[in-house]
Amino acid sequence: MLTKRERVMRTVRFEETDRVPLYDIFDNDDVIEFYAGHKLTVENGARVKGLAIGRALDMTRIPNGPEKPRLRRLENGIVLQQERWTPWIIERPFHDMPTAIEWIKGEIKRTQALVFDRTYADKFQATIRQHLANFAGADPTRREDPTLLVLESGVGLTEMYWWVGMEWFAYLMADEPALIASWLDARTQAELRRVAAIADPEILPIALTYDDIAFKTNLLFSPSWLRQYWLPGLTQLIDAWHARDTICLFHSDGNLWPILDDLVAAGIDGLNPLEQLADMDLGKVRRRYPQLFLAGGIDVSQLLSFGTPDEVHAACAQAIADTGGVGYFMGSTTELIDAVPLQNARAMYEFSRHNK
Repeated sequence: MLTKRERVMRTVRFEETDRVPLYDIFDNDDVIEFYAGHKLTVENGARVKGLAIGRALDMTRIPNGPEKPRLRRLENGIVLQQERWTPWIIERPFHDMPTAIEWIKGEIKRTQALVFDRTYADKFQATIRQHLANFAGADPTRREDPTLLVLESGVGLTEMYWWVGMEWFAYLMADEPALIASWLDARTQAELRRVAAIADPEILPIALTYDDIAFKTNLLFSPSWLRQYWLPGLTQLIDAWHARDTICLFHSDGNLWPILDDLVAAGIDGLNPLEQLADMDLGKVRRRYPQLFLAGGIDVSQLLSFGTPDEVHAACAQAIADTGGVGYFMGSTTELIDAVPLQNARAMYEFSRHNK
């Protein structure tokens, strides 16, 4: 039997494995409690979720547990309402376009001043090692074999339009293109500094480069804008990870077809989450880009949330047929939310364990 790391790394290299590996995010109390064998609380969340991950998955990201309801003020002045798994913005430190522009100018300066020194790197890597130890302690084979943790590493666009709000962000793209370009570059350069400080392929062999740039039927931004302003930074980021022997899985929800050739040219190694309802069909993507390993593809918005175990089995069988079971990580289209019944999650995971 392969170790989880062996299974994962053989998958990204399109080598034969003993079974299709599982990649997912657990934001589902019933699933976590079933696989962990413990009640989940905000006090024990990281440990119990880690146990569930270690017993169920080969690869994951976002290993933290649920948070207690509270208000949380970010360093940039954004105020969030946190409710268990989900934060949302309830207050912004600006009230009109002129004050938003001044806030962005301050945010650029704050981002340019960010330093990722040895102290930061040591603390960060210690946290990663603690998560890996939690996973290893729950390994069902008793080999202390940890689930592989994927690190998020974004250019910064998603946070920008979330913080400002999409409507205002669209106006700023049109009226203040140089300001938006400067902000995006500042965030990209900060992430490149962070990569230089924390990269370690021994504990983090795969990075999730990301930005949510699409919705179900099209892109959120024009291909020309993405090519001019966003893709150069993504290419730099992928190059930085590759220079440190780290593989890059790219993540964006939605229909990516208008920009997929550009993403491949930027150097992505894999693609996630592959929403069939957004025309990101596993078989179609595999035929067009046979060099990309694929992760996800089992619909969470309808199938896993409202379907039956038999329907989940059928979708899993189709996913393996579409990919040949090679270079493919089975999992939900992004994360297992609380709406997914336990029996459907088990149907997907147990199918993987019994089918090559």
